Amino acid sequence: MRVLFVFVLLSTLTFAQPEDVPAPSLLNRNSISFDAGWALLAYGIGLKYERLSPSKKHNMYTAFSIGANYHEVNFFSIDRHFMPSVRLGLITGKKIKHHFEVMGGGGLLYTRPIGKSAGMIWPAFNLGYRYQVPEQGFVFRTGVGFPEFLYVGFGISF
Repeated sequence: MRVLFVFVLLSTLTFAQPEDVPAPSLLNRNSISFDAGWALLAYGIGLKYERLSPSKKHNMYTAFSIGANYHEVNFFSIDRHFMPSVRLGLITGKKIKHHFEVMGGGGLLYTRPIGKSAGMIWPAFNLGYRYQVPEQGFVFRTGVGFPEFLYVGFGISF
């Protein structure tokens, strides 16, 4: 009887202590954002898809993005520009909500002044601040770059 009592007592103590290891909360891997930017004589809008990959050794993410920007430059004439771009970059902080981001790449700039069209390869880059809470869907971005100029952006992550 004592052996049964000790066995039941020890088994309840053993089974009553589950080890729940919470999974680390990370940023959602995919996001779509809409940006609006301006400079002294130019303004524009942009749409971007971004894919994040967490680093195993460092407290940051590697980011890959593709996007398209449209802007107008009003300097003696109105020039319209469309630029699809591809970028690769880094985003700091894995488990926090305030991030620093830097991205660089290239894009094909189509210029559309009156009567002619041209396409040239231009650099595309941005340096800025990102507010994104781990495992939540809202993304806020602001910074400076090309072709965004000084930009503010809102998006969703999933």
